[in-house]
Amino acid sequence: MARRDAERRKFRVGLALFIIYAVGYALFTLAGTFYKGVLTARLGGLNVGVISGMLIIISAIVIAVLYNWFAGKTEE
Repeated sequence: MARRDAERRKFRVGLALFIIYAVGYALFTLAGTFYKGVLTARLGGLNVGVISGMLIIISAIVIAVLYNWFAGKTEE
């Protein structure tokens, strides 16, 4: 029974992290589609599109590491 609860908890956390990432990615995609002026603005010598694209990639890595850590702790 404890294993089943752990699996459910991992699923819920994984789903929540996926939804957070999907919303962020959707906002980035919508901004690129409808608000190109925002993404072409300069910030610190780079345009916002490059900065936000890198943040999307970094957030995917961070989310994967967090989930891996959580899943490992849950299985212990």
